[in-house]
Amino acid sequence: MLKTALKLSAVSLALSGGILTAHAGGLERSSQDFDILFEEGNVVETGATFVAPQRKLKNIRGSVFPANPVPNQNFGKPFDTEVDEGKTYWVPKLSAKIQLTDELGCAVQYREPWGIDTDSGINNARMFSAIEQEISSRDYGLNCAYRFSAGEKGFFRILGGVSYQELKGRQTKISGVPLDPNNPRNLTFANSTLDVDDSAFGWRLGAAYEIPEIALRASLVYQSKVNYDLDGTVGVSLIGAPLSFITPVNGSVATPQSVEFKFQTGIAPDWLALASIKWTDWKSITKIGFENSGTGPFLGRFPVGAEVTSLDLYYKDGWTVMGGIGHKFNDKWSGAATVTWDRGTTTGLTSQTDVWLLGLGANYKATQHLEFRLAGAVGILTSGTLDNTLTAKNGGSQFGSKADFGTDVVGGMTLSAKYRF
Repeated sequence: MLKTALKLSAVSLALSGGILTAHAGGLERSSQDFDILFEEGNVVETGATFVAPQRKLKNIRGSVFPANPVPNQNFGKPFDTEVDEGKTYWVPKLSAKIQLTDELGCAVQYREPWGIDTDSGINNARMFSAIEQEISSRDYGLNCAYRFSAGEKGFFRILGGVSYQELKGRQTKISGVPLDPNNPRNLTFANSTLDVDDSAFGWRLGAAYEIPEIALRASLVYQSKVNYDLDGTVGVSLIGAPLSFITPVNGSVATPQSVEFKFQTGIAPDWLALASIKWTDWKSITKIGFENSGTGPFLGRFPVGAEVTSLDLYYKDGWTVMGGIGHKFNDKWSGAATVTWDRGTTTGLTSQTDVWLLGLGANYKATQHLEFRLAGAVGILTSGTLDNTLTAKNGGSQFGSKADFGTDVVGGMTLSAKYRF
């Protein structure tokens, strides 16, 4: 009989699911946690993940600029050709699981599933596409698992859950505003700010099979898309002038559906092997347009119903593959190591290329009821080129730009605590 501790799985998943997901492709920062439902008894777990991506854009260059820009301090000097795009951030998480009956357990959870936080500055050609981009989210979820006997030592579980999500987005960039509606090339520059938000519901459904005696567990979970009807404003302030203009806008987006398979099994006394694979439908997000929903034309050239601005993402599907091994050293300490590959979702418009991550973590059982986990990871962000000049020509960003980036480093740390009662 294998004496593998199930808690090793949780340590390993804190490595891959915590740090890697927090810097995966697309917008994902935190995934749903059904693993707590496999814990015995009542459990409260809280923690946070810190991520530090070191993404530097190089050789930034722009497409043809307008013939008659208004001079100002930003454009009166050469453009920067390098900029640090990545910003550090935290991703918190809280779960509380209650065992309602011998067969039924449920967990309420708080997480922040979607996010972007980049700042490329105001003195390079990227400022016409985006200066700062910030997307934040909150997810208030309920997950449940119902267990059936399946064979002499096995169990089958039905997994399901619902969530109420909040999503907010903000983007600033430099826009060209015509001084004369009859002469679109007679432009001045302006600061443009997009602010939108909405809330919506999502759901998930899955199944799992386990043999606790040998720490074997296999689960498959489907996560639905979440449809958002984003309302907000676009504001424009002319550079060098006290004038400002604002209009309400509306746009829609659906966060992607996903399917995730997880597997673990004991392989020797106190040793555990685990793996997972996840597909995320990021290709469903292409261009997110925001239309003038006011009562009249905006800036004299955007009638009601016309697209004022857009987020041009055009992602491709995301794949995340993880493998790892865990070991129980004694009754107090256990540890795990994982290797994870996340396929980048960029099609050339963002710097979200492939990520390779190596993680190490430890679990310390302080008392019968209290445990602490610490996991660290380091990885590489693969190199590439971003180019939105094509979307600029087809009605996207008014002045496109290109940039190169080399192989960069990402690091992170997850710290969490668990209490059983």
